[in-house]
Amino acid sequence: MDLKATDNITDLLQKFLDVQSRRSQVIAGNIANADTPNYTAKELVFDDYLRDAARQSELPSSRQSSLETSSGLHVIEQTPTAIGMDGNTVDAGREMADLAQAGTSFNFGAKMLQSRLRLLRTAIREGK
Repeated sequence: MDLKATDNITDLLQKFLDVQSRRSQVIAGNIANADTPNYTAKELVFDDYLRDAARQSELPSSRQSSLETSSGLHVIEQTPTAIGMDGNTVDAGREMADLAQAGTSFNFGAKMLQSRLRLLRTAIREGK
């Protein structure tokens, strides 16, 4: 989804939703591999990415295009809390909790984006 004709806040909300979606994919992969011998659970590192996106959203649009994001989304191996007898590091309870939290965050971001678009639509209608 590319909303280049939108404002900085809408773009930031879009990036937040993209992160939560990717996070859910990584967690779902962990859950799918819960019974795979020697599988190491993965996690998405996104704090720096969202921090950079927030900083860029504060800049005028003309300066944003010239700046490259210094950080990105990285999938790394989780620090294992427990290792199964088969060498698998997936903690199903933790993964389910993380998936629920990612879903809640996505729903929050979707509601924020919906409110933002409603506000823009109202402003356009009132400006006629």
